[in-house]
Amino acid sequence: MSYRRPAFWIALTIIAVSAIAVFVVYLRIARIPFFLINILGVENSPVHWVGWAGSLIILATTTSYSLRKRALHKVSGRLLRFHAFGNLFGFLLVSIHFVHQVTRPASSYPVLGTGVVLYSAMLILVLTGFTTFFQVKPAWVRYYKFLHPAAAFTLLMVIIMHIIHGI
Repeated sequence: MSYRRPAFWIALTIIAVSAIAVFVVYLRIARIPFFLINILGVENSPVHWVGWAGSLIILATTTSYSLRKRALHKVSGRLLRFHAFGNLFGFLLVSIHFVHQVTRPASSYPVLGTGVVLYSAMLILVLTGFTTFFQVKPAWVRYYKFLHPAAAFTLLMVIIMHIIHGI
C-alpha cells in the first residue's frame, strides 16, 4: 500500500506546504516584498523570479523524464521520483507566484488569462500525477491516465504563451 511509503508522506507534505503557502500569501500574513532584481540583464521582482524558477524546474524535470522515457523505452524509479518531486517543488514555487499575482492591488492587477489556464493545468497534473504515482485509486487510473500527459503538454505550451504575453 502506498500510504506506508515514506515518499507518499514527503509528497503529501510538499502539497500541504504549497496549500499553506497559498493561504498565508492570500490572507496577506506574509508576502514577498516588491523590489527589482537584475539577473543577466533582466529586471523582475522576486515573485517573478520565484515563478521563473518553478517553471524552469517543471520544464527540466518534465522534459528530461519524457525524453528519457521515449528514448530508452523504460524509466528508472530514480528518474520517476526526480520527475514527481521536482514537479511538486516547482508547483510550490509557481503557487507562490500565482497567489501573489492574484492578490495584487487593483491599480496594478495583472491580466490573468494564461495564468489561470497554467495553474489549472498544474492542478490537474498534481492530482493525476500524485494519484497515479502512488496508486491511490488503482481502479480509476485507466479513466484519467490520459489527462496527465495532455495537461503536461498544455502546461508547456501555455508557459511559452504566458512568457510571450508577459514580455
